[in-house]
Amino acid sequence: MINHFVKNIADRYVAIVTELAGKAGANLIVGDLIRSATRNCLVAMHAAGAESGEIRQCLGALMARHINAAHAQGGRTLAAWVHARNHMEFLLFIEEQEELAQCADLEAGAGAMLH
Repeated sequence: MINHFVKNIADRYVAIVTELAGKAGANLIVGDLIRSATRNCLVAMHAAGAESGEIRQCLGALMARHINAAHAQGGRTLAAWVHARNHMEFLLFIEEQEELAQCADLEAGAGAMLH
């Protein structure tokens, strides 16, 4: 369950990306800023106790609303939101793969000790 602190982090992140998407709409380059803000948001949400699935659900829902609204504006504003969502998914995917690899290593190590 997402706590109030995690929700506040997500809301602040959406405010940042909203501003950056506006700047992207004005033809400014904001890709690195979006990636950095996304990474910082995920780190803060994890530190506040959120799991990857909870982050994906909470942040993904907020982003989906903005992506749907940005369809009317189109262009770079929409691309900025899609970029933010894709980067969030990428970082969460990498994290989940690392966790799976660690579990597999632990299981392999435990099996080797049994022989």
